Amino acid sequence: MGAVQKLATVVIIGLVALATVLTVYIAREPERRSSEAAEQEDVSIVRGTELYITYCLQCHGPAGLGSLGNEETPRIGAALNQDGAGIPEDSRNVNFQSDDPAAKQAAEEWIRYRIHYGIPSDPTETEKLMPAFAQDLNGEQISDLVTLIMSGNWNYVYNTAVTETGSTVAQAECDDGEGEYCDDLEEAPPAYPTAPPPEAAEADADAGEDASEGDDEVDDTDPAAGDAVTQLEADDPYEWSQYELTLAPGDTIEVTNVGFSQHDFTVDELGISEDLPNDETVTITIPEDAEPGEYEFYCSVPGHREGGMVGTLTIEAP
Repeated sequence: MGAVQKLATVVIIGLVALATVLTVYIAREPERRSSEAAEQEDVSIVRGTELYITYCLQCHGPAGLGSLGNEETPRIGAALNQDGAGIPEDSRNVNFQSDDPAAKQAAEEWIRYRIHYGIPSDPTETEKLMPAFAQDLNGEQISDLVTLIMSGNWNYVYNTAVTETGSTVAQAECDDGEGEYCDDLEEAPPAYPTAPPPEAAEADADAGEDASEGDDEVDDTDPAAGDAVTQLEADDPYEWSQYELTLAPGDTIEVTNVGFSQHDFTVDELGISEDLPNDETVTITIPEDAEPGEYEFYCSVPGHREGGMVGTLTIEAP
């Protein structure tokens, strides 16, 4: 065999070996990418957990159960851990823990929007049910929270929260000169992060002061002064200005579409379905024969109810 033939043989063998290596690499590429994505998600969840403890724990609780957590002092936030709270999938306006790609996309957009703008989303609104965090969190941090809520392990979140709370409590005791674990705060026992006390006492005091100053004023909710009128706004993308309404038969709701999208106001059980033209106020009267109880009001425009435009209308006995 001549030198040229030997060289050709070596080249062919080398090409075959290279092709084999490339074939194996290409075949394993999806697995490699999946492993890399899973690792990145785990890192994001760890960061999201720390952000959750800092910004979300007070309202949503250490296990993400929010107001459904059955705590002695209830939380005021919604349940983010929908599976743990036992919320049936068909009852979820937005399914945070869904495997369906379309539902996951809708949930990601909804969570990101709420974290960014709060509830209500109007930046001029000073009294919010949920604060806006756009000024406190950057894009990556908001993404970490979204990943945590949608894909995180809530047992991990809970354990991290009670461990860090235990260390915080131990540190406070040390600062007061009474600590037992000052030499090693990591050995401090876990402590449950309780919800802050409600501000009912302050609100009651303010209400009493207002009442004492307005003896000659007419109470708008007094039946003697006429039927009550409730103001409600529909906003973009999927938002009511309030989500709990309490009315009596014959009361009216003045609903204004302050957004640019099409909205409506629907209560199936009461036969109410009213379109809400942009920048117009529509007056809706609760039927006189409406039975006391709780009803669901929502926007029936496709995707709006699923996006969060659903609330509770409580009808009280006249």
